[in-house]
Amino acid sequence: MLVYRLYKSTYISDPLSAEGASRAGGRWNPRGYPILYTSATPELALLEVIAHLNPGFIPRFHLLVLEVPDECRFIAADSLPAGWQDEHDGALQTFLMDWLKQPDLPAVSVPSAIVSRSRNYLLHTLHPDFPHSVRIVENLPFEVDSRLV
Repeated sequence: MLVYRLYKSTYISDPLSAEGASRAGGRWNPRGYPILYTSATPELALLEVIAHLNPGFIPRFHLLVLEVPDECRFIAADSLPAGWQDEHDGALQTFLMDWLKQPDLPAVSVPSAIVSRSRNYLLHTLHPDFPHSVRIVENLPFEVDSRLV
């Protein structure tokens, strides 16, 4: 399957790095766990980025299109704790701790907090199959329309 990731162009030399998520943590991972946040569509990837943009400054982005194995763990929205869409809650950072510590599959499918009917895909860069099961299909500059922010 194809998944999409918008990332800042300053990281063009290593588009599969999960250093940022490892350093800062995110909705689905605490600090110290390197995962790549990707989306089912380029549009959702854009929404996920816009939600965190400073409207006064839009950096340059690249759209990374990845081919990943179809097999992944599926997390349904109704299995998540109450308030899971609240970014400041932090409850989800440990929800996938078993997978973060010992990934049985390279990918987990989770609902988007922005559009819960849409899916994001978390890719575990330390899974043994990651280097040869994830393939870059495209890596192109992507302009964010300033009207969106």
